[in-house]
Amino acid sequence: MAHTVASVVVLIMVAGCASVHRPATTISALLTDADASRLAERRLRDTVVARLARRAIARPDHTVDVLMLSGGGQNGSYGVGFLRGWRARRDAPIPTFDLITAISTGALQAPFVLLGTQAAQDTLTSLYRNAADRVAPSFDWFFWLRKTGGLVNTKRFDANLARIVDATLRDSLRTAFREGRQMVFGTTDLDIATGRTWDLRSVIEGGDAGLVRTRTLLKAASAIPGIFPQVVYEGHVHSDGGVVSNILTLLTLDDYKAMLSQVRAAGVTTPVTVRLFVIVNGWTHATPVIMNPASRRQIQQRWSNVSFFMHQPQVLEGLGYLAAAASAVPGLTMQMQWTGIPSETALDPAASSLFDKAWMRRLEELGERRAASATPWDTVVSPYVRPEVMKP
Repeated sequence: MAHTVASVVVLIMVAGCASVHRPATTISALLTDADASRLAERRLRDTVVARLARRAIARPDHTVDVLMLSGGGQNGSYGVGFLRGWRARRDAPIPTFDLITAISTGALQAPFVLLGTQAAQDTLTSLYRNAADRVAPSFDWFFWLRKTGGLVNTKRFDANLARIVDATLRDSLRTAFREGRQMVFGTTDLDIATGRTWDLRSVIEGGDAGLVRTRTLLKAASAIPGIFPQVVYEGHVHSDGGVVSNILTLLTLDDYKAMLSQVRAAGVTTPVTVRLFVIVNGWTHATPVIMNPASRRQIQQRWSNVSFFMHQPQVLEGLGYLAAAASAVPGLTMQMQWTGIPSETALDPAASSLFDKAWMRRLEELGERRAASATPWDTVVSPYVRPEVMKP
């Protein structure tokens, strides 16, 4: 009896210690916070535009290169392989990116891509190859007691964030920041129902506090709803940025026009080129399913699944329209290229797992082959048309 009571007490203590709590608030307070968030978002975008303008002025070719890294969990291995294969090319070398935007697993990749060194690429490759053994969260058998908002224990994930987001990484990134290069990543503020963007340069500075802040926000950026514990930051509940959009486009046509105006104000009269590159760490469309029209549960699950995937073709299609509209502005040219995992690979049973080592390695090899091939880039897709099956 005493043993049973002690066990119950231990379970209650464990549940209480691990539960996620948020400060008390009101709808009125959240609306006030939403106003502050709106202003912060505008300030961030204005800062990004000003830095891009300075990069366009400083570069002899007056070009800015923007990379967008999507979310995708374990499928980030595709992006890791593609980046390595791209780096190995001599005919179309990987640029030194002026801006990287990132969502979820892309946010974990982006600092290393921004560094742009072979050592950083090797670190990123190792991180994903060992993810199943060293990073992947484990199932939390006491999730029903802990009340974290998720189903997994993230101790290994947290430990690896602490290991890779350290003073050495911060100091290495400062070189890129001094050059005006930048990384912006996204979370979802579930309280005010908007995305939030974060400038890594601002987040990571401030000694140990900046490192803790960066780890917290990167964890939030990767917190898959209902699976990972949600993160409370500055009194708000934050989740995976992919809830809003799995690709962070960040800037609008007006923003790029503002960039061009700043370049012209500095006395540069030659044309300015913006090159957009998108790596989709996943599929643009949900897998085909033979539906049971009488199953309410299946219909609800399918609705949620399809709704998520439809973000991506719409965003890619929108970026294609943005490139066309920007190129119609006198003195401005925009090019857009993207790559993603062939849709037919989603039918592999391993594709539905959370972290499968063999699957991740296959994706890495696929990405590397794609980047090295004669056709590394895909054609713009539509939410109304499935991509063709890729020929081997």
